[in-house]
Amino acid sequence: MVFIGIISDSKCFQFLNENICVKDISLIHINNKSIDNIKNIKFDIIIINKELKNLEEKKYLVDNLCTNSKYIVINTDINKNYKLGQKCDKKTITFGLNHKANVTISSITENNILVFLQKNINDKFNNVKEVGEKQIQICKENRAKIYEVLIIYIISIINNSPIILKTLEKSNFFGQN
Repeated sequence: MVFIGIISDSKCFQFLNENICVKDISLIHINNKSIDNIKNIKFDIIIINKELKNLEEKKYLVDNLCTNSKYIVINTDINKNYKLGQKCDKKTITFGLNHKANVTISSITENNILVFLQKNINDKFNNVKEVGEKQIQICKENRAKIYEVLIIYIISIINNSPIILKTLEKSNFFGQN
């Protein structure tokens, strides 16, 4: 079982939880209410998709969650302190709509998103996913879910497996190429 801790707003977590259809992945929403209940969980991936506002929250993440996880995935558009992963000495993957992010969007059309992997990423089996672009077909209502698409793409790379989403037009949306 792969445990993925997601620090995000409720809408993002709900979309990811409802749409990722993989048996061996367990998504856990990390927020102020749940943080005391997750102290004994060892996460494979920590995804930070919201701004960390207070120092106590950042210190807890660095000292506990990030130190024990294998990957740290950080939205650099929201969280300007993306050097957090470097402090943990883990595999850090950044995403966002900026030129510094490891995973970004190079174009968006009505039915497609072109995801651009700007840096090689090693998956959990130590296979290398090389720099390149991947066209992803989406339905119209998911065009506004850019960050969620990037998160799902990164999860599929790390796990080296396609992720099937319920709300998309194509069933094997994230098949490996």
